Amino acid sequence: MLSEAVPAALGAAIYPPALLFIAFLLVNPHPRKRALIFLAGAAFITLGFGFLSVFLLQSSGAESTKHRTVPAWIDLTIGIVLVAFAVVVHFRPPRGPKAAKKRREIGVIGLLGIGLLMYTPTALYLASLHAVAKMHSSLVVTVLSIILVAVIYMLLIEIPIIAHAIWPEPTIRWVTVVNTWLAKHGRTIIVVVAAGFGGYLIASGIAHLA
Repeated sequence: MLSEAVPAALGAAIYPPALLFIAFLLVNPHPRKRALIFLAGAAFITLGFGFLSVFLLQSSGAESTKHRTVPAWIDLTIGIVLVAFAVVVHFRPPRGPKAAKKRREIGVIGLLGIGLLMYTPTALYLASLHAVAKMHSSLVVTVLSIILVAVIYMLLIEIPIIAHAIWPEPTIRWVTVVNTWLAKHGRTIIVVVAAGFGGYLIASGIAHLA
């Protein structure tokens, strides 16, 4: 259901390290080209995993035409994972912005690799894909839903790239301000979204198992 998938994807999109890295790329030589290569790596892993997981889940023995929803134990498992993820994020020591400062010239393969690694699916992105799988819509709607979720998941790098192509200087200032704000509040938002959505899935799973 998109009503579940979109909020989870928005929560997954809050990823300050990605914004920090995009800011780093946009203030270095060939900013748009390098940023697009990084985005390509992120899109490859995000869309590839999205299509694979949704279609595998829908075609597995866990579902059938008579049983139109994902089994309750999957809701329960993902809910527990999300709550555990929220606890880990809440108690994890904050990371400093040292990584971006250490990078100098990064080649095409390096940028693709960083995109792949940074956008390896998170618990919230998995939850959004899980919600898409539960929709049991037509092939076209399912494909469009996966693409929508992936686009939302990568918003934090897509928006600066598009904005930089139109307003280069203001975009760099804006990215710096937003990154500073996310450094202060991003963790809280992620914890609230993950814990809230995880609690909802746990309650849903328990209700269907009862």
